[in-house]
Amino acid sequence: MRRSAFYASVAVALVGLAALGVLGGLWVSPAGAQRPYEGQTIRAVVNAEYVKYSLSLIEKDLYDKLGIKIETEVIPLDAFVAKTLLEFNSGSSPWDLVMFGPSNMPDYGRHFEPLDPWVQKMKLDFYMDDIADVYKKLMLRWAGKIVSMPYDGDIHIMFWNKVAFERPENKRKFKAKYGYDLVPPKTWKQWDDQAEFFHGWGWDGSDNKLFGAGASYKPSSSGYSYHWWRPRFFSYGGQYFDANMKPLINTAPALRALEEMVRTMPYYPPGVMLFESEEPKTMLVKGEIPLLNSWTSTGKRVGNPAESVIVGKAGFGVMPGAEIDGKLVVRPAMTPGRAMAVSKYSKKKEVTMKVLEFISLPDQSLKIVMDPKTIMDPWRVSHFRAEKFRKAFPGADEYLDAIEKTFPHVVPDPVIPGADEYQRKLSFEITEALAKRKSPKEALDSAFAEWEKITERRGRDKQKAAWGEKMAEMKSLGIEYHPEWAAKAK
Repeated sequence: MRRSAFYASVAVALVGLAALGVLGGLWVSPAGAQRPYEGQTIRAVVNAEYVKYSLSLIEKDLYDKLGIKIETEVIPLDAFVAKTLLEFNSGSSPWDLVMFGPSNMPDYGRHFEPLDPWVQKMKLDFYMDDIADVYKKLMLRWAGKIVSMPYDGDIHIMFWNKVAFERPENKRKFKAKYGYDLVPPKTWKQWDDQAEFFHGWGWDGSDNKLFGAGASYKPSSSGYSYHWWRPRFFSYGGQYFDANMKPLINTAPALRALEEMVRTMPYYPPGVMLFESEEPKTMLVKGEIPLLNSWTSTGKRVGNPAESVIVGKAGFGVMPGAEIDGKLVVRPAMTPGRAMAVSKYSKKKEVTMKVLEFISLPDQSLKIVMDPKTIMDPWRVSHFRAEKFRKAFPGADEYLDAIEKTFPHVVPDPVIPGADEYQRKLSFEITEALAKRKSPKEALDSAFAEWEKITERRGRDKQKAAWGEKMAEMKSLGIEYHPEWAAKAK
């Protein structure tokens, strides 16, 4: 056989083997190993349609580069934890990739595949140094092993309408009444003063009766009222439990936080007790409220000229806190975010690990967190500093700076077994107080009793051990119990 004919026949054979997917155990394309997982489909489970939409933003690249498709099942938020855990606890699962709330890690973690062995085996790179510290330190591990990656960097920051704060007439009237300059609030006392001041008149120069501030206090499965209570509670020195799992949610910091919320209820829109997360965001972008603490995704709505009347007129900053002995203590909430993990029961672990890596990549994850419709929030340092994100809308640079400045101060949910239960019970009681069906003390005492029941049902020793680990992690971030702060806070 002539040499040229021989090489030609070898080339044909190799192409044939590649097409059959047997060369080296992987599919290899004639174009040089493009789409190495051609024909593979994985199943993902998420808790909202907008999460499904967010995955669609990377699906084309995922297929073009790896040959993988994703089928996504949506289980509504209210049923998500119960339904998915029912499957996992049976020792199986129809899903390969799981999007879950990080606060539920103690309930999910044993069902997830540890990442490190696959990182070594497959030479994966999750760019760990690029992840915000609070996620790296508190939210990715189970039993000491990394089993998940962030997907949604949920925290609260402060938003304000600059028109309200910059009108000379407003500045003059405020100083005359309160004795200090009208600037975005640094403390909860200033926040409450300003909510009172702005409520019930046209602070924008109109004849409209506008509102003083926004919030969402509905006790939904996401525990919305709880998310507004926590930043005050923690800045006044609060903590969830002591070292023996005794709840601290009816102590002085908790009571002061709830009493202030009850006292300032008249300065919020009348529907605040029924609001889910989106209603106050809508009021902000329509120019109906001057102040809002909310999820960082709000900034993308603020900057969208299709719906926002305050484009270029919005301010972004770190949430208020409490002045303690001359020092400002700021403790915003992590609320609650999403993470993604590979099911231990998946029959496609290698393919799903590759998908997990792909979605996590700085460029792919940036697509997701930049899109206004995803409601997904930045969680990588590179997200905060991405030039195209910082130019996405007027004030985007201030918005991203506010997020980055907030992350070192955030306090997560109590990441222990049953976190959802604890959160829902407390949120319900907070709303009972806000509706004046109970006094703040009665509501918090009732929440204390409910938390004790959850702890006993789940096993006090087991919960104590889990909480001990979290206490140590939180202490490393400077988060400790200081009940004396409640009386000192200014």
